[in-house]
Amino acid sequence: MLLHHLIYESQATHPFTEEELADLLRKARETNEEKGLTGLLLYAQDGRFVQVLEGNVDEVHELYFMHIARDPRHHHLTLLADGRLNHRRFADWRMGFRPATPEALLELTGHFSTADATFLLPVLPNLPSPLLDKLLDYVQYTVSHPVLEEVTH
Repeated sequence: MLLHHLIYESQATHPFTEEELADLLRKARETNEEKGLTGLLLYAQDGRFVQVLEGNVDEVHELYFMHIARDPRHHHLTLLADGRLNHRRFADWRMGFRPATPEALLELTGHFSTADATFLLPVLPNLPSPLLDKLLDYVQYTVSHPVLEEVTH
């Protein structure tokens, strides 16, 4: 199977409570397990999300375009990366989670000016690996949130 990944950022329409985040992650993990997807969700106190999805291209695109992009709990979706993947970066997580500060998310994605989609054109061939690598490094060197962390069997 050819692997694919998609990374987006969005803004919650209201700040999520811990209970809302736990429910979101539970449902995401169930869906991802059914569809063979893996990934990561970062959430900052200002309501900003950054999410990585990995798996079969059809499953990734269906989930993003048919469900996530239509979810009324967030808006201002910006697609940061969408392309082939040599190997899963978040293979152990149906949907990993890390809390983030707004400053950390800006540092992770801030090297892109997302106000205009043309920011992708000059870097598109090189985009997936550097951003995925930055997100993986962030996860490895930040403290997990025990209540929202995925339990592996």
